[in-house]
Amino acid sequence: MLTDTQIRNTKPEAKPIKLTDGAGLYLEVTPSGGKHWRYRFRLGGKESLYAIGTYPDTKAAEARQRRDVARQLVKQGINPAHQRKIDKIAEQYERATTFQAVAAEWYEAKSGTWSAGHKCHVDTVLKKDINPRIGALPIKDIKTPAVHEVLRKIEARQAPTRAILARQIIGNVFKLAIITHRAEYNVADPLKGEIARRVVEHRKHLNDDDLPDFLRKLEDYTGHQTTSIALKLLMLTAVRPGELCGAVWSEFNIDRAEWRIPGARMKMKEEHLVPLPRQALELLEQLRNLTGHEKHLFPAQSTKSQTMPTATLRNAVTKLGFSDRFSPHGARGTFSTMCNEAGFRPDVIERQLAHAERNKVRASYNQAEYMPERRKMMQQWADTLDALKAGSNVIPFGKAA
Repeated sequence: MLTDTQIRNTKPEAKPIKLTDGAGLYLEVTPSGGKHWRYRFRLGGKESLYAIGTYPDTKAAEARQRRDVARQLVKQGINPAHQRKIDKIAEQYERATTFQAVAAEWYEAKSGTWSAGHKCHVDTVLKKDINPRIGALPIKDIKTPAVHEVLRKIEARQAPTRAILARQIIGNVFKLAIITHRAEYNVADPLKGEIARRVVEHRKHLNDDDLPDFLRKLEDYTGHQTTSIALKLLMLTAVRPGELCGAVWSEFNIDRAEWRIPGARMKMKEEHLVPLPRQALELLEQLRNLTGHEKHLFPAQSTKSQTMPTATLRNAVTKLGFSDRFSPHGARGTFSTMCNEAGFRPDVIERQLAHAERNKVRASYNQAEYMPERRKMMQQWADTLDALKAGSNVIPFGKAA
Protein backbone atom coordinates (compact mmCIF):
# COMPACT_ATOMS: atom_id res chain seq x y z
CA MET A 1 0.00 0.00 0.00
CA LEU A 2 1.20 3.45 -0.85
CA THR A 3 2.00 6.05 1.80
CA ASP A 4 1.68 9.83 1.51
CA THR A 5 5.47 10.15 1.94
CA GLN A 6 6.09 7.78 -0.93
CA ILE A 7 3.62 9.60 -3.12
CA ARG A 8 5.05 13.03 -2.32
CA ASN A 9 8.61 11.91 -3.02
CA THR A 10 7.78 10.44 -6.42
CA LYS A 11 9.02 12.85 -9.10
CA PRO A 12 7.69 12.95 -12.68
CA GLU A 13 9.70 11.34 -15.43
CA ALA A 14 9.68 11.43 -19.23
CA LYS A 15 7.01 8.73 -19.30
CA PRO A 16 4.03 8.18 -16.98
CA ILE A 17 4.77 6.28 -13.76
CA LYS A 18 2.30 3.82 -12.21
CA LEU A 19 2.47 3.28 -8.43
CA THR A 20 0.44 0.22 -7.48
CA ASP A 21 -1.62 0.38 -4.28
CA GLY A 22 -3.60 -2.86 -4.46
CA ALA A 23 -6.90 -4.45 -5.55
CA GLY A 24 -6.80 -2.67 -8.88
CA LEU A 25 -5.98 0.78 -7.45
CA TYR A 26 -2.90 2.65 -8.62
CA LEU A 27 -1.58 6.22 -8.83
CA GLU A 28 -0.42 7.53 -12.20
CA VAL A 29 2.24 10.27 -12.17
CA THR A 30 2.27 12.13 -15.49
CA PRO A 31 5.33 13.81 -17.07
CA SER A 32 3.74 17.18 -16.27
CA GLY A 33 3.61 16.33 -12.55
CA GLY A 34 -0.06 15.41 -12.18
CA LYS A 35 -0.93 12.55 -9.83
CA HIS A 36 -4.18 10.70 -10.63
CA TRP A 37 -5.84 7.78 -8.88
CA ARG A 38 -7.08 5.05 -11.22
CA TYR A 39 -9.01 1.85 -10.58
CA ARG A 40 -8.52 -0.97 -13.10
CA PHE A 41 -11.34 -3.53 -13.35
CA ARG A 42 -12.77 -6.11 -15.73
CA LEU A 43 -16.45 -6.17 -16.67
CA GLY A 44 -17.99 -8.34 -19.36
CA GLY A 45 -14.58 -9.67 -20.28
CA LYS A 46 -13.20 -6.19 -21.00
CA GLU A 47 -10.68 -4.23 -18.99
CA SER A 48 -11.67 -0.67 -18.04
CA LEU A 49 -10.35 2.22 -16.00
CA TYR A 50 -12.23 4.36 -13.51
CA ALA A 51 -10.91 7.80 -12.52
CA ILE A 52 -11.15 8.15 -8.74
CA GLY A 53 -9.53 11.53 -8.05
CA THR A 54 -6.37 13.61 -8.03
CA TYR A 55 -3.70 13.68 -5.37
CA PRO A 56 -3.35 15.56 -2.99
CA ASP A 57 -7.07 16.54 -3.08
CA THR A 58 -7.85 12.85 -2.72
CA LYS A 59 -5.61 11.16 -0.15
CA ALA A 60 -4.73 7.46 -0.29
CA ALA A 61 -7.27 6.44 2.37
CA GLU A 62 -10.12 8.20 0.56
CA ALA A 63 -9.03 6.73 -2.78
CA ARG A 64 -9.25 3.23 -1.28
CA GLN A 65 -12.76 3.90 0.05
CA ARG A 66 -13.89 5.03 -3.40
CA ARG A 67 -12.23 1.96 -4.95
CA ASP A 68 -14.13 -0.31 -2.56
CA VAL A 69 -17.44 1.31 -3.55
CA ALA A 70 -16.54 0.90 -7.23
CA ARG A 71 -15.60 -2.77 -6.64
CA GLN A 72 -19.04 -3.46 -5.16
CA LEU A 73 -20.66 -1.97 -8.26
CA VAL A 74 -18.49 -4.09 -10.54
CA LYS A 75 -19.49 -7.22 -8.59
CA GLN A 76 -23.13 -6.28 -9.37
CA GLY A 77 -22.28 -5.94 -13.07
CA ILE A 78 -22.40 -2.12 -12.98
CA ASN A 79 -19.76 0.05 -14.57
CA PRO A 80 -18.82 2.64 -11.90
CA ALA A 81 -18.09 5.29 -14.55
CA HIS A 82 -21.60 4.89 -15.97
CA GLN A 83 -23.10 4.95 -12.50
CA ARG A 84 -21.29 8.22 -11.73
CA LYS A 85 -22.85 9.84 -14.81
CA ILE A 86 -26.29 8.63 -13.75
CA ASP A 87 -25.76 9.95 -10.22
CA LYS A 88 -24.64 13.33 -11.57
CA ILE A 89 -27.74 13.65 -13.75
CA ALA A 90 -29.95 12.64 -10.83
CA GLU A 91 -28.22 15.23 -8.65
CA GLN A 92 -28.84 17.94 -11.25
CA TYR A 93 -32.51 17.02 -11.44
CA GLU A 94 -32.75 16.91 -7.66
CA ARG A 95 -31.35 20.44 -7.40
CA ALA A 96 -33.75 21.71 -10.11
CA THR A 97 -36.97 20.84 -8.32
CA THR A 98 -38.97 24.07 -8.58
CA PHE A 99 -41.60 24.48 -11.29
CA GLN A 100 -39.65 27.40 -12.77
CA ALA A 101 -36.47 25.31 -13.07
CA VAL A 102 -38.27 22.43 -14.79
CA ALA A 103 -40.13 24.89 -17.04
CA ALA A 104 -36.81 26.43 -18.10
CA GLU A 105 -35.51 22.96 -19.07
CA TRP A 106 -38.68 22.24 -21.05
CA TYR A 107 -38.57 25.61 -22.84
CA GLU A 108 -34.90 25.16 -23.74
CA ALA A 109 -35.53 21.68 -25.13
CA LYS A 110 -38.67 22.45 -27.15
CA SER A 111 -38.56 26.09 -28.27
CA GLY A 112 -35.98 25.55 -31.02
CA THR A 113 -38.67 24.26 -33.38
CA TRP A 114 -41.26 26.94 -32.59
CA SER A 115 -42.08 30.03 -34.59
CA ALA A 116 -40.87 33.35 -33.19
CA GLY A 117 -44.43 34.33 -32.36
CA HIS A 118 -45.25 31.15 -30.43
CA LYS A 119 -41.93 31.32 -28.60
CA CYS A 120 -42.75 34.86 -27.53
CA HIS A 121 -46.28 33.89 -26.39
CA VAL A 122 -45.06 30.96 -24.29
CA ASP A 123 -42.26 33.03 -22.73
CA THR A 124 -44.72 35.80 -21.83
CA VAL A 125 -47.27 33.44 -20.26
CA LEU A 126 -44.55 31.75 -18.21
CA LYS A 127 -43.06 35.02 -16.96
CA LYS A 128 -46.26 36.96 -16.34
CA ASP A 129 -48.94 34.39 -15.50
CA ILE A 130 -47.41 31.13 -14.28
CA ASN A 131 -44.03 31.64 -12.61
CA PRO A 132 -45.13 34.53 -10.36
CA ARG A 133 -47.71 32.20 -8.80
CA ILE A 134 -46.22 28.68 -8.78
CA GLY A 135 -42.69 29.10 -10.18
CA ALA A 136 -40.93 29.05 -6.81
CA LEU A 137 -42.81 25.98 -5.51
CA PRO A 138 -41.25 22.48 -5.58
CA ILE A 139 -42.97 20.87 -8.55
CA LYS A 140 -43.78 17.69 -6.61
CA ASP A 141 -45.79 19.78 -4.11
CA ILE A 142 -48.00 21.51 -6.71
CA LYS A 143 -51.54 20.16 -6.82
CA THR A 144 -54.43 20.67 -9.24
CA PRO A 145 -56.17 23.41 -7.19
CA ALA A 146 -53.05 25.60 -7.41
CA VAL A 147 -52.99 25.26 -11.19
CA HIS A 148 -56.73 25.92 -11.36
CA GLU A 149 -56.17 29.17 -9.46
CA VAL A 150 -53.55 30.26 -12.02
CA LEU A 151 -55.99 29.62 -14.86
CA ARG A 152 -58.88 31.27 -13.03
CA LYS A 153 -56.88 34.50 -12.66
CA ILE A 154 -56.21 34.54 -16.41
CA GLU A 155 -59.85 33.79 -17.25
CA ALA A 156 -60.93 36.67 -15.01
CA ARG A 157 -59.14 39.01 -17.44
CA GLN A 158 -61.39 37.70 -20.24
CA ALA A 159 -58.45 35.86 -21.83
CA PRO A 160 -59.63 32.24 -22.25
CA THR A 161 -57.25 31.47 -25.11
CA ARG A 162 -54.33 32.54 -22.95
CA ALA A 163 -55.66 30.43 -20.08
CA ILE A 164 -55.78 27.39 -22.36
CA LEU A 165 -52.19 28.02 -23.44
CA ALA A 166 -51.16 28.31 -19.78
CA ARG A 167 -52.81 24.96 -19.01
CA GLN A 168 -51.01 23.35 -21.95
CA ILE A 169 -47.66 24.79 -20.83
CA ILE A 170 -48.09 23.56 -17.26
CA GLY A 171 -49.14 20.13 -18.54
CA ASN A 172 -46.06 19.86 -20.75
CA VAL A 173 -43.75 20.93 -17.93
CA PHE A 174 -45.27 18.24 -15.71
CA LYS A 175 -44.73 15.64 -18.43
CA LEU A 176 -41.00 16.43 -18.29
CA ALA A 177 -41.09 16.30 -14.50
CA ILE A 178 -42.70 12.85 -14.59
CA ILE A 179 -40.14 11.55 -17.09
CA THR A 180 -37.30 12.80 -14.87
CA HIS A 181 -38.84 11.44 -11.65
CA ARG A 182 -39.62 14.84 -10.17
CA ALA A 183 -43.41 14.45 -10.21
CA GLU A 184 -45.77 11.51 -9.90
CA TYR A 185 -48.69 12.61 -12.09
CA ASN A 186 -49.80 15.47 -14.34
CA VAL A 187 -51.83 17.87 -12.19
CA ALA A 188 -53.06 19.78 -15.28
CA ASP A 189 -54.91 16.77 -16.77
CA PRO A 190 -58.12 17.20 -14.69
CA LEU A 191 -58.43 20.77 -16.03
CA LYS A 192 -58.74 19.80 -19.69
CA GLY A 193 -62.02 21.12 -21.06
CA GLU A 194 -62.62 23.35 -18.05
CA ILE A 195 -61.90 26.54 -20.01
CA ALA A 196 -64.40 27.61 -22.65
CA ARG A 197 -62.77 29.08 -25.72
CA ARG A 198 -64.04 32.46 -26.77
CA VAL A 199 -65.74 32.37 -30.16
CA VAL A 200 -63.43 34.46 -32.33
CA GLU A 201 -64.90 36.13 -35.41
CA HIS A 202 -61.90 35.71 -37.70
CA ARG A 203 -63.90 36.82 -40.75
CA LYS A 204 -65.28 40.06 -39.33
CA HIS A 205 -64.30 42.24 -42.28
CA LEU A 206 -65.23 45.68 -43.54
CA ASN A 207 -68.04 46.09 -46.05
CA ASP A 208 -68.19 48.60 -48.88
CA ASP A 209 -69.79 51.27 -46.71
CA ASP A 210 -67.35 51.00 -43.79
CA LEU A 211 -64.08 50.66 -45.72
CA PRO A 212 -63.71 54.31 -46.87
CA ASP A 213 -64.47 55.60 -43.35
CA PHE A 214 -61.95 53.19 -41.83
CA LEU A 215 -59.21 54.22 -44.27
CA ARG A 216 -59.76 57.94 -43.58
CA LYS A 217 -59.72 57.43 -39.81
CA LEU A 218 -56.60 55.30 -40.11
CA GLU A 219 -54.93 58.18 -41.95
CA ASP A 220 -55.62 60.39 -38.89
CA TYR A 221 -54.57 57.75 -36.32
CA THR A 222 -52.95 59.41 -33.30
CA GLY A 223 -51.16 56.38 -31.84
CA HIS A 224 -47.65 55.14 -32.62
CA GLN A 225 -46.66 55.75 -36.23
CA THR A 226 -45.35 52.20 -36.53
CA THR A 227 -48.79 50.85 -35.59
CA SER A 228 -50.44 53.02 -38.23
CA ILE A 229 -47.98 51.81 -40.87
CA ALA A 230 -48.53 48.19 -39.78
CA LEU A 231 -52.31 48.46 -40.26
CA LYS A 232 -51.85 50.10 -43.65
CA LEU A 233 -49.44 47.37 -44.77
CA LEU A 234 -51.89 44.75 -43.51
CA MET A 235 -54.58 46.23 -45.77
CA LEU A 236 -52.21 46.49 -48.74
CA THR A 237 -50.67 42.99 -48.59
CA ALA A 238 -53.49 40.77 -47.25
CA VAL A 239 -51.06 38.78 -45.11
CA ARG A 240 -51.99 37.41 -41.69
CA PRO A 241 -51.42 39.73 -38.69
CA GLY A 242 -48.79 37.42 -37.19
CA GLU A 243 -46.87 37.27 -40.46
CA LEU A 244 -46.79 41.06 -40.60
CA CYS A 245 -45.86 41.65 -36.94
CA GLY A 246 -42.94 39.19 -37.19
CA ALA A 247 -41.58 40.65 -40.44
CA VAL A 248 -37.78 40.97 -40.75
CA TRP A 249 -36.06 43.56 -42.94
CA SER A 250 -33.94 40.89 -44.62
CA GLU A 251 -37.11 39.33 -46.07
CA PHE A 252 -37.70 42.34 -48.35
CA ASN A 253 -36.26 42.96 -51.81
CA ILE A 254 -37.16 46.57 -52.51
CA ASP A 255 -35.64 46.57 -55.99
CA ARG A 256 -37.88 43.67 -57.03
CA ALA A 257 -40.85 44.95 -54.98
CA GLU A 258 -41.14 41.57 -53.24
CA TRP A 259 -41.53 40.28 -49.71
CA ARG A 260 -40.42 36.67 -49.26
CA ILE A 261 -41.82 35.23 -46.03
CA PRO A 262 -39.96 32.05 -44.96
CA GLY A 263 -41.94 28.89 -44.42
CA ALA A 264 -41.10 28.83 -40.71
CA ARG A 265 -43.26 31.91 -40.21
CA MET A 266 -46.17 30.80 -42.40
CA LYS A 267 -49.27 28.96 -41.19
CA MET A 268 -48.82 26.25 -43.82
CA LYS A 269 -45.02 26.14 -43.30
CA GLU A 270 -44.37 26.98 -46.96
CA GLU A 271 -42.47 30.02 -48.23
CA HIS A 272 -44.77 32.79 -49.47
CA LEU A 273 -43.85 35.49 -51.99
CA VAL A 274 -45.81 38.75 -51.68
CA PRO A 275 -45.72 41.29 -54.54
CA LEU A 276 -45.55 44.83 -53.15
CA PRO A 277 -47.54 47.68 -54.73
CA ARG A 278 -46.07 51.16 -54.97
CA GLN A 279 -47.94 52.33 -51.86
CA ALA A 280 -46.44 49.52 -49.75
CA LEU A 281 -42.93 50.46 -50.89
CA GLU A 282 -43.56 54.07 -49.84
CA LEU A 283 -44.69 52.91 -46.39
CA LEU A 284 -41.58 50.73 -46.06
CA GLU A 285 -39.42 53.74 -46.86
CA GLN A 286 -41.13 55.69 -44.06
CA LEU A 287 -40.77 52.76 -41.68
CA ARG A 288 -37.07 52.31 -42.45
CA ASN A 289 -36.42 55.74 -40.93
CA LEU A 290 -38.09 54.53 -37.73
CA THR A 291 -36.96 50.91 -37.33
CA GLY A 292 -34.50 50.29 -40.17
CA HIS A 293 -31.66 49.89 -37.66
CA GLU A 294 -33.49 46.97 -36.01
CA LYS A 295 -33.82 43.38 -37.16
CA HIS A 296 -37.61 43.51 -37.25
CA LEU A 297 -39.88 46.00 -38.96
CA PHE A 298 -42.07 46.20 -35.88
CA PRO A 299 -40.05 45.66 -32.68
CA ALA A 300 -42.11 45.73 -29.49
CA GLN A 301 -42.11 49.03 -27.63
CA SER A 302 -41.02 47.38 -24.35
CA THR A 303 -38.08 45.32 -25.60
CA LYS A 304 -36.27 45.28 -28.93
CA SER A 305 -35.75 41.52 -28.76
CA GLN A 306 -39.45 40.85 -29.36
CA THR A 307 -41.88 41.92 -32.04
CA MET A 308 -45.09 43.88 -31.92
CA PRO A 309 -47.88 41.58 -30.66
CA THR A 310 -50.94 41.18 -32.86
CA ALA A 311 -52.96 42.55 -29.94
CA THR A 312 -51.47 45.97 -30.76
CA LEU A 313 -53.29 45.89 -34.10
CA ARG A 314 -56.56 44.88 -32.43
CA ASN A 315 -56.18 47.68 -29.90
CA ALA A 316 -55.61 50.16 -32.71
CA VAL A 317 -58.81 48.99 -34.44
CA THR A 318 -60.66 49.51 -31.16
CA LYS A 319 -59.18 53.00 -30.83
CA LEU A 320 -60.42 53.79 -34.34
CA GLY A 321 -63.93 52.73 -33.28
CA PHE A 322 -64.26 49.66 -35.51
CA SER A 323 -63.86 46.74 -33.09
CA ASP A 324 -67.52 45.75 -33.51
CA ARG A 325 -67.20 45.58 -37.31
CA PHE A 326 -63.61 44.65 -38.05
CA SER A 327 -60.70 42.57 -36.81
CA PRO A 328 -57.14 42.79 -38.26
CA HIS A 329 -57.48 39.26 -39.63
CA GLY A 330 -60.61 40.46 -41.41
CA ALA A 331 -58.49 42.56 -43.79
CA ARG A 332 -57.98 39.33 -45.72
CA GLY A 333 -61.73 38.82 -45.99
CA THR A 334 -62.24 42.35 -47.28
CA PHE A 335 -59.51 41.83 -49.85
CA SER A 336 -60.85 38.43 -50.95
CA THR A 337 -64.44 39.66 -51.30
CA MET A 338 -63.56 42.71 -53.38
CA CYS A 339 -61.07 40.84 -55.59
CA ASN A 340 -63.61 38.13 -56.35
CA GLU A 341 -66.26 40.73 -57.11
CA ALA A 342 -63.78 42.49 -59.42
CA GLY A 343 -63.40 39.30 -61.45
CA PHE A 344 -59.86 38.21 -60.59
CA ARG A 345 -59.29 34.48 -60.93
CA PRO A 346 -59.90 32.54 -57.69
CA ASP A 347 -56.54 30.72 -58.05
CA VAL A 348 -54.73 34.06 -58.13
CA ILE A 349 -56.60 35.39 -55.11
CA GLU A 350 -56.05 32.20 -53.10
CA ARG A 351 -52.35 32.19 -53.93
CA GLN A 352 -52.06 35.78 -52.69
CA LEU A 353 -53.77 34.70 -49.46
CA ALA A 354 -51.37 31.71 -49.16
CA HIS A 355 -54.30 29.34 -48.83
CA ALA A 356 -53.57 25.65 -49.27
CA GLU A 357 -55.17 23.81 -52.17
CA ARG A 358 -57.86 21.52 -50.73
CA ASN A 359 -57.57 19.10 -53.62
CA LYS A 360 -54.28 17.34 -52.84
CA VAL A 361 -53.96 15.83 -56.33
CA ARG A 362 -54.43 19.22 -57.94
CA ALA A 363 -52.03 20.80 -55.43
CA SER A 364 -49.26 18.37 -56.45
CA TYR A 365 -49.45 19.65 -60.04
CA ASN A 366 -50.34 23.28 -59.47
CA GLN A 367 -47.30 25.09 -58.04
CA ALA A 368 -47.86 28.34 -59.99
CA GLU A 369 -47.15 31.64 -58.27
CA TYR A 370 -49.22 33.70 -60.79
CA MET A 371 -46.88 36.60 -60.14
CA PRO A 372 -47.77 38.78 -63.19
CA GLU A 373 -51.48 38.59 -62.36
CA ARG A 374 -50.86 39.04 -58.64
CA ARG A 375 -48.71 42.13 -59.23
CA LYS A 376 -51.47 43.66 -61.36
CA MET A 377 -54.14 42.71 -58.82
CA MET A 378 -52.22 44.09 -55.81
CA GLN A 379 -51.49 47.40 -57.53
CA GLN A 380 -55.14 47.78 -58.49
CA TRP A 381 -56.11 46.88 -54.93
CA ALA A 382 -53.77 49.55 -53.52
CA ASP A 383 -55.04 52.15 -56.01
CA THR A 384 -58.61 51.26 -55.06
CA LEU A 385 -57.89 51.82 -51.35
CA ASP A 386 -56.44 55.24 -52.21
CA ALA A 387 -59.50 56.11 -54.27
CA LEU A 388 -61.90 55.01 -51.53
CA LYS A 389 -59.97 56.99 -48.94
CA ALA A 390 -60.17 60.08 -51.15
CA GLY A 391 -63.93 59.65 -51.55
CA SER A 392 -63.81 59.01 -55.29
CA ASN A 393 -66.96 57.66 -56.91
CA VAL A 394 -64.90 56.07 -59.69
CA ILE A 395 -62.44 53.47 -58.47
CA PRO A 396 -59.80 51.57 -60.53
CA PHE A 397 -60.99 48.16 -59.33
CA GLY A 398 -63.24 47.24 -62.24
CA LYS A 399 -63.65 43.85 -63.81
CA ALA A 400 -60.29 42.15 -64.20
CA ALA A 401 -59.22 40.91 -67.61
